[in-house]
Amino acid sequence: MKNIIVITVKLLVITIVAGLVLGIVNAVTKEPIAEQQRIAADNARKAAFAEASAFEQMDVDIPEEYAIIQNVYSVLDANGDAIGIVAGVVTKGYSSGLNLTVGIGADGTIKGVIVGDHEETPGLGAKAAGEWSTQFQGKPIDNPLVVVKSAANDTYDIEAITSATITSKGVTDAVNTVAAFYKDVIGGAQ
Repeated sequence: MKNIIVITVKLLVITIVAGLVLGIVNAVTKEPIAEQQRIAADNARKAAFAEASAFEQMDVDIPEEYAIIQNVYSVLDANGDAIGIVAGVVTKGYSSGLNLTVGIGADGTIKGVIVGDHEETPGLGAKAAGEWSTQFQGKPIDNPLVVVKSAANDTYDIEAITSATITSKGVTDAVNTVAAFYKDVIGGAQ
C-alpha cells in the first residue's frame, strides 16, 4: 500500500513539472510562431498579387455560401487606389486543410493562386503547390473555371494534375468561390 502512495506522489510531481515546462515553452514560443505565420501570410498575399503596393484587411461579412473564405484584403496600388482583392481560403482537396491565397484584380482577371499549407498526397496532390497553380494567372472571372483531364483548350479550362483530380477540383472550386465573392459581395469586376 505504501508503494502505491509513493508511486502516485512521484507521478503527480512529474506531471506537474512537465505541465509547467510545457506552459513555459508555449509562452516563450507563442509570439515568434505567430509572427512567422504573419510573415508567411504577407508573402503569400504579395505572391498572389504582384502589382500590389499595400494590403488593407477588409471588414466584410462573409455570407454562408462563401464560408471557405477566411479573410479578405483590399489590394492597393502606389497611389492608394483599390485594384482588387486577395482572399485567404481554407478548403478541401483530397485531404482537408488545403490553404490558398487567391488574388483577383479589378480588371476581372485572376492575379495569382498560392497554395500554402496542405496535407495532400506527396508527389500527387502536393503538386498543386508548385508550378501547376500558375495556370490560373490571367484567367478571366466572368465564367467559372473548369477542370479538364486533357490539355486545356478553352480560356476557362484548368488542366488537372495527373492522378490528383480531386485536389485540382478543390483548388479550382475555391478560386471560383473567391471570384464569385468578389463579383457578388464586393461588387468588383462588373
